[in-house]
Amino acid sequence: MGTINKIKLYGFGVVGQGFQTYLAKNEDAKRLHTIIVKNDSKKRKNVDSIIELTNSKTIKDKDVDVILELISSSEEAYGIVAENLEIGKKVISANKKLIAENLKELIKIEKDNDATFLYEGAVCGSIPIIRVLNDLFVNEQLSEVKGIFNGSSNYILTKLFNEEISYAEALEEAQNLGYAEADPTSDVGGFDALYKLIIIAAHAFGIILKPEQVLNFGIEGISKEDIDFAKQYNLKIKLLAKAAVVGGKINLSVLPTLVSDKNELYNVENEYNGVVVEGKDIGTHFYKGKGAGSFPTGAVVYSDLKAIDANYRYSYQKLGGKSLYFDNNENVTLVLSGEDSVSLKNLESAFSSFYPLDLYGRRFIATISIKKLQNIKYDLRLKNISVLGVEDNELIEILTQTSNKNEAIAV
Repeated sequence: MGTINKIKLYGFGVVGQGFQTYLAKNEDAKRLHTIIVKNDSKKRKNVDSIIELTNSKTIKDKDVDVILELISSSEEAYGIVAENLEIGKKVISANKKLIAENLKELIKIEKDNDATFLYEGAVCGSIPIIRVLNDLFVNEQLSEVKGIFNGSSNYILTKLFNEEISYAEALEEAQNLGYAEADPTSDVGGFDALYKLIIIAAHAFGIILKPEQVLNFGIEGISKEDIDFAKQYNLKIKLLAKAAVVGGKINLSVLPTLVSDKNELYNVENEYNGVVVEGKDIGTHFYKGKGAGSFPTGAVVYSDLKAIDANYRYSYQKLGGKSLYFDNNENVTLVLSGEDSVSLKNLESAFSSFYPLDLYGRRFIATISIKKLQNIKYDLRLKNISVLGVEDNELIEILTQTSNKNEAIAV
């Protein structure tokens, strides 16, 4: 097996520099022939590679063997990835938005041109979950994949719980450490986790969906009162991405969720990610690893390079099998809260159950289908109503008992 020699890297930010560090550690630094950047005046680490500015001639390059796309813009990344796959290149990307929005098309381009497209670094940081699903569980009938897929939001939530600082302070810390972008919308709005969930669903269940089909809520609406409520029951709030098969149908969602200390994800803190995989024959598997920062993602991108050296490709075997029916009519249990008790009470008709958790009409436990929740998502945001999922049946029972006590007191 011959080693592929020349690499062209697009983007030399946090992940790109982490990747280059792994090249150097493994005596592969000379393989990095060219680095393409937008601004060559930015302060960066010194490397021996050629630094070039982006221009119209830098996309298709037949003189290098591997293309690494590590830029932030999904629109610009599409051209880099698609055009190089079209000429049969081996391409690595960590751009989850690009992949989630265009996965079906990119797989077709890859196959039509005998190219290779790997993207382990796009999902869950240092956890090699795509390889696990694609290789180890390819013949398994999985029932659920869920987890904490975004290290930035998990870092913020950990700070809110453990240090009782404000949301703004926790976000600033995450940005200063390189865990969150200057514009944190994708991380805290639940979009980053959504893109990763779509990619995981393709490998776990053989279904490719568009981001707009899937429900997502972020953590930006979580209040101090929500934190205090969770602590009252010894719970934590985690931004939970979940794909589950129920009755032969699959549903997907991203929700800030109350979890108990019996949940594997309860102790996944700071910038760490956690993934739970459940299957009919394999039982429950739990994976934990760093999910944000230069080196965790850089390490996985480097592992993709070594996989390419070994002529590895994703099989996408489940995409050719019996397709699951996407159905977001599965019910979810939520805790809703807000300052305006009238606005909350006026929502009751949208829910199949709706019971008070306090005596002031500011917090309710309610049940609704994922599809209906998606339909009223923006109405909830406009009314500043906090939405928290409830993860397990035992916890639902405890909260329901609280509701019953409050109703009895009110009577």
